[in-house]
Amino acid sequence: MRILKIVKGLCLLVMLSLVTAGVLLGVFTLLEKLILPRDYYFYQYHPLAEAAILYLTVIPVVTFLGVISGRLLRKREEILEDRYDLFFVWRRAGRGRPVLIALWLLCLYCSASSAAVVTEDKIICHSPLHPLGAVYDYGDVTQICTGFGQKRFALLEYQKKGNFYYQISLDGKKIVFSTPDVNESIARYADETYLELEDFDRRLTALGIPKQADEKGFEDCGLDVEYVERFLRIIAYCRERGK
Repeated sequence: MRILKIVKGLCLLVMLSLVTAGVLLGVFTLLEKLILPRDYYFYQYHPLAEAAILYLTVIPVVTFLGVISGRLLRKREEILEDRYDLFFVWRRAGRGRPVLIALWLLCLYCSASSAAVVTEDKIICHSPLHPLGAVYDYGDVTQICTGFGQKRFALLEYQKKGNFYYQISLDGKKIVFSTPDVNESIARYADETYLELEDFDRRLTALGIPKQADEKGFEDCGLDVEYVERFLRIIAYCRERGK
């Protein structure tokens, strides 16, 4: 009986992992279809939105499957509530459950609609107030700021020590690219990681857009040397080099 219970537990664990992975893949695939034009070069969600999407999709799925598997294993409600905080909140919400669902949908919408997409000559900024995206030319960028994060502990990943970031100012907003997702159908970007940022920087600096760059902290970057060298080229690149 004990072996049977272990086997059952392992099967439930595998099922949990597969379903969670499937849900995440489905969510991100749907989001990509909604916000990405066919000719896009790369895109990135707002740093907070990217983390929020993971939590808003993973935690409910894990909680649901955990509760289902717990009931199949005949575990008491008290044990499930103690193990899954979200299940505890759901059980105690009572008539407030519609509000809880509405809040979850609102947070998911705000996160999913917060992204910046770069094409050959356009920057498309999606936001909760502009879900279809506000379109700008490269020339609308007013400032470039690039370098490496300096904080040992930070809420935003790109601010952590050694992490490279590329920030542009556009229409009063600051947009950060640090780990963008590229269009895999463009061979040069599929084969050369972070090349899209180097190309993007060349085009912006060639327009004479003011640029602040600092290589301080590059030695703390944990990526391969070829990528660190690419980051340093971006930091060192100026308008004169493009002539």
